[in-house]
Amino acid sequence: MPGRSVVSVLLLLLLHGLLCLQLVALAEIEMDDGGVMEEGSCTHFSVSPPPAPPEDAEERRDYFRAMAAKDLFRHEQLITMMGSDRNGSRRRQAKESSKLPEVMSATSMFELPMRSALNIAHVGMYLVSVRFGTPALPYNLVLDTANDLTWINCRLRRRKGKHYGRQSQSQTMSVGGDDGAAAALAKKEANKNWYRPAKSSSWRRIRCSEQECADLPYNTCQSPSKAESCSYYQKMQDGTVTIGIYGKEKATVTVSDGRMAKLPGLILGCSVLEAGGSVDAHDGVLSLGNGHISFAIHAVLRFGGRFSFCLLSANSSRDASSYLTFGPNPAVMGPGTMETEVLYNVDVKPAYGPRVTSIFVGEERLDIPDDVWNTEKKLGAGVILDTSTSVTSLVPEAYEPVTAALDRHLAHLPRVNMEGFEYCYRWTFTGDGVDPAHNVTIPRFTVEMAGGARLEPEAKSVVMPEVEAGVACLAFRKLPWGGGPCIFGNVLMQEYIWEIDHAKAKMRFRKDKCNTHHLHTSTGGEVTNGTSRSGKQANSTCNGTSSSSTVVHRVN
Repeated sequence: MPGRSVVSVLLLLLLHGLLCLQLVALAEIEMDDGGVMEEGSCTHFSVSPPPAPPEDAEERRDYFRAMAAKDLFRHEQLITMMGSDRNGSRRRQAKESSKLPEVMSATSMFELPMRSALNIAHVGMYLVSVRFGTPALPYNLVLDTANDLTWINCRLRRRKGKHYGRQSQSQTMSVGGDDGAAAALAKKEANKNWYRPAKSSSWRRIRCSEQECADLPYNTCQSPSKAESCSYYQKMQDGTVTIGIYGKEKATVTVSDGRMAKLPGLILGCSVLEAGGSVDAHDGVLSLGNGHISFAIHAVLRFGGRFSFCLLSANSSRDASSYLTFGPNPAVMGPGTMETEVLYNVDVKPAYGPRVTSIFVGEERLDIPDDVWNTEKKLGAGVILDTSTSVTSLVPEAYEPVTAALDRHLAHLPRVNMEGFEYCYRWTFTGDGVDPAHNVTIPRFTVEMAGGARLEPEAKSVVMPEVEAGVACLAFRKLPWGGGPCIFGNVLMQEYIWEIDHAKAKMRFRKDKCNTHHLHTSTGGEVTNGTSRSGKQANSTCNGTSSSSTVVHRVN
């Protein structure tokens, strides 16, 4: 691929710097008591882990099949997004795909197994509870660092003017198998939290005639009509389709001094149709990606330019939860905290990740070409952090040396064929990956980044235990040639706290079990100062600079 134009990149930086300065002027927060938010405040949201793999052998196979299918669909759409962004055709594709029958027909690609009542739709996804609207109501949304559109399942009241309306009690679709699965999903459907704009006094729909609508992604407006609602069509990276209308709404949060506040001016997708294998497990998506409509970008402009999250292991207790924090979080800084630069992906616009320099297995530095990581020289290069992808996916130039090096430590074990994984072994992996009885020691896996930061995940994030009873698999998948960028999924990211500091274009991380400094006890951004599960006093004090002068660096 030809090299990137330095002039083009500088122009992007300049243009988006100006955009961010404009956004800062809008970065207001409404305190419910009419006062001013204290300098260095933060807010926390409760995050629940994905379901643990079930004990039943058949359900366990379905669990990992679902994980593989979800990751495949997500990557396929990421590649589509990358190609359309480069030739400017995304909006044209959205308009051509906006009709309801076409969306319906797109569901034929979703083949997730649904033979039992197992909620595989939630496999590998972290849910965060956020309150939207006036009065504020809670919604369970998927945490998504590679998406810029926040949307909620929505029911519109028919009015004059042209916009989509949910035509039946349920327009949410997923694929099914037997009647038991259908009944389980029907029950879940009945318990959905529907967002109803007509019942929120703070909702304001955006019309096709407004310039703001023209600037929104995934736009499907056919004409600049004042009567027509600004509509969108998005096919997410995991294959999920959603169509609906854009509006502005408020989120209600609790800041660190205990006072209630509202975040105004948030772009919200009111989704009137969802199709895909995962839509029954949640109320929508919370975007933490890099984009001017992203929830994260709006929130960090009000809370010090940064946010952090900690991903519990999928094997955590079902009543466990971790946290998503906007603003300075003292839990980020501790023993072993690493810092590196944030690399904003110029091909997949909402995405970002670290600038990787090398990978080690044990003490061996793997022979991976430098241009695998260099986004300035190669289309599809670099790494993105994606909380909605489970298993880390690598381009062949990285995948082959990584798996070859790990396989040398496991090759004496019997190989097993498993759907969705290439390297699996007949071996019961317990504890820390050290098994003298079978002559197995899983080597240290290290990702080295710009500035010397080193990510060293636990053995269970490198070799996935018990994919089937008595079978362990390498926790990596191979992307097709030209199918980059590489994706660090949530299996690799779990049991680390991550901070994305947009104000300084820095990323910080350190090992953390994610439940030793519990910063909340309820959903929707509630903060309490109390005792953590470990018995230590939870520290919810925020410190840092005021968000009033935050300048967020974004390139997209």
